[in-house]
Amino acid sequence: MSPAGQKLTGLVADASVLIDYVETDRSILALISRRLATIRVPSPVLEEVHRLSETAGAALGIDVVEPTLRQALEAQGGEGPMSFKDWLCFVVARDAGWSVLTNDMALRKACDSKGIPCVWGMEAMAMLVDAKHLSAARAMVVARKIARINPFITDSILDRFRDRIGL
Repeated sequence: MSPAGQKLTGLVADASVLIDYVETDRSILALISRRLATIRVPSPVLEEVHRLSETAGAALGIDVVEPTLRQALEAQGGEGPMSFKDWLCFVVARDAGWSVLTNDMALRKACDSKGIPCVWGMEAMAMLVDAKHLSAARAMVVARKIARINPFITDSILDRFRDRIGL
């Protein structure tokens, strides 16, 4: 179940979340995609994740989607602090009725304004812990690894995550 209590039908992941897991523990992506909802990635977003090919992604249960021309043009015309690829995640998720898997505040704000559900990158691990698909101890190990490579994951975020998963 999503944070709002609704079943997830798909997760459109942005590059930042993918990079966090590709660099720390790829198997978490497989768990998310197989146990929570299929991870879908617009092909231009996958290009930002240099250590993940489409073939390797498919082995993890990640579905690469080709945006339509209309979606790409809409994303290209997006205004504000979001990049083209963030707008693309927004448009693809909105059009398909999927949620967005991201840590990006601007993308989350845009999604919130249109009622598109969002899941934080580490929140997905907490959901796996809740569903007994991942141990809290392993989730914490991965979270610490993510914090080492991602300067936006602060000690405060790690503390909240530890509390969230019951450690």
